[in-house]
Order: sequence, then structure tokens, then C-alpha cells
Amino acid sequence: MRSAPLLALALGLLAMPAVAQPVQPEFFFGNGQPPVFREEDMDKRFLKTRLYQALGQGTNDPNCAQVVGAMFTLLGETAPLFHKRDENFMLDPMLAQALNTQLVSPRFPGNAFFVAMVRRVLIDQKLSPEWLATAQALAPHYPVIDMAKLRFLSEGVKPLDSFLLTLPVLRERYKEDVERATSVAASTAEALFRDNYLDHELAFAGVEVVDVKLEKPKKKRLKKGEEPEQPYMLARLAWVEPEPPSEAAYEFQFGKPRKRLKVDITAKLAESQYVDLNKLLRGTKVLVRGRFWEYKKGLTAIEMRDALLFPERDWTRVAGLVDPAALAACPMAINDLTGLAPTQPGAFGTRR
Repeated sequence: MRSAPLLALALGLLAMPAVAQPVQPEFFFGNGQPPVFREEDMDKRFLKTRLYQALGQGTNDPNCAQVVGAMFTLLGETAPLFHKRDENFMLDPMLAQALNTQLVSPRFPGNAFFVAMVRRVLIDQKLSPEWLATAQALAPHYPVIDMAKLRFLSEGVKPLDSFLLTLPVLRERYKEDVERATSVAASTAEALFRDNYLDHELAFAGVEVVDVKLEKPKKKRLKKGEEPEQPYMLARLAWVEPEPPSEAAYEFQFGKPRKRLKVDITAKLAESQYVDLNKLLRGTKVLVRGRFWEYKKGLTAIEMRDALLFPERDWTRVAGLVDPAALAACPMAINDLTGLAPTQPGAFGTRR
């Protein structure tokens, strides 16, 4: 069995080949069966830890409430981004840093406990009702927990085809595979790109809400036995290329500023949503996940089906997940997960 690093918390994009190199769709989607998660020794040890007990039963200790709340916050942020490609999972880099700096101490390997939590969910194929109830009880006192994402996870693990294929990466693939194709390949490049990337379950982060409305289908003559299409919720979103980081404290530009790229996203929403669409405001940054259904030539606009919206939090504005004094004072923040080191022998998941 191959070994898997603890923080395959999927800073996987950092390991991607340079975009100028040929990249096959298998890099994003894999070419085998999705991993299967089976209970191993460390999973059984996790069931006997004090933290596991608190996840299912709650805690009256205010210090431990911070630790448990932080763990549920981290778990919620991974929930929409599990994927079928491999055993890795995604965590926002700011949160990965917070995990390693705020939840790890000589007496408590918080990163190892978090991996054990993720494994438990993947083995059970859902967030347990007991964990969900504990998170709901904590949420009023620990508001950064995203209950919408945890409710989504409580209804079952629904992996993406790949979390590596972000919108910026998809644009780079289009540029390399279609726009840079020579004349001899141009006639088939667009069709090949469509075959390779359309009709996959993907998630795009950092998109902005333009509008959400109830869309009434256009009237048309129905064929015999054909049912009329029902009204549906439609979200109009936009992704704008981020400003490049400035290398100088003071920078003067002459002439017209460089126009940033923009992608318009039309998302036909799934009937069941985990957030209240009535409370989504224009300009809210969201994560949209759904079926990548269609696009306009040049990838200036895309269409998604059966989409879910999850508001995104700016983690640079969150002071911290756990007070160091609270971690030190929490009696359950001890290493009773004996033998679980930062890198475990054996695969995180095993193939069928």
C-alpha cells in the first residue's frame, strides 16, 4: 500500500503541472474506481477518544466547546469538496494554516484528529445525526460553523468528479487545448474539449451573486405525452479574475489598465437548497457546485444544472478558531489517539 501524507488537505493544485505542458483529463478525474474507505485500527482508536465522545454528546466545558466548534467548522468547509479522483480532500489554505498553528500542541495533535474525523464521515458515508445535533447546539455560541454545509453532509457524502478543475484551471485548459490549437487540429479541438470536460460534477469558488429569481419556462407546443416544464430557480453569477498581487508598495500605471477576465455563470438550481435563497444578497461571494452543462465559445459564459449555492466566508477576517488558552485548558485536548502520527503508513483510502 502506498502512504498518504496527513495534509493531503489538498493543496493539490500546488502540485499541478505547468499549464504549458500537456495535461490529460485523467489528471483531473483519475482513471480508476473511486477510493473505498474501510475501518482500520486508527479509526477504531478514534472511537475511544474523548474528542469523539464530545462530537456526539456535546460538552459543558467552554474551553472544549471552542475545540469542538473549530473541528466542526473545518469539517463543514471540506463537505462540498470531497471528490472521486483520489483519497485527498480540500481545505482552504487559511484554514489549513489555522489547523496547524491553533489546534496543534505538544499534547494535542489536532491535525491527526481532524483527519480521523474526515475518515469517520467517509467510512459512514455521511455526517452522523449525533454530530449534526452537537454542531447545531454549538452554532449559536460558535457562529463560524457553516450549518448549511454540515446539513448537506448529513444527507450523504456526494463527491465531485474533481475539485482540481477550478474555474481558473478550466480557463487555462481551454486556452491550451482549444485557443492554441494549430489549424490542422482546430476543427476537432473544441469538440474534444467538450467531450473531455462537459457533464462533470464540479465546484467553482469565488463567484459573485448577480441575481436569483424564479424562472418561468418559455411556452412551446408540447409533443404527445410531453409534460410542460415547471418553473425553476435560476441564479446568475459572475467570476472575475482576481487582481494580480502588487510587487511594489507604490505602483504607477500609464495607459489603460489591463482588463480582467470575466465569466458569466447561469446556474439552474436544484430544488432542494441548504441555504435560504431569500437571504442571498447581490454581490455575495458563493461556492457553486453542480453539473457543468454548457459553455459559450471562448468560455466567457457557462451553464450549470442541479446547482447548489453555499456562501463563502472571508477567512482572512476571522481572528482565530481557538484561543490558545482554551486549547491548553480543555481536558479532552490530549493525545489519546495513540499511535496516530503526522504521516500514517497505509493508504488514506483503498481502491476497489
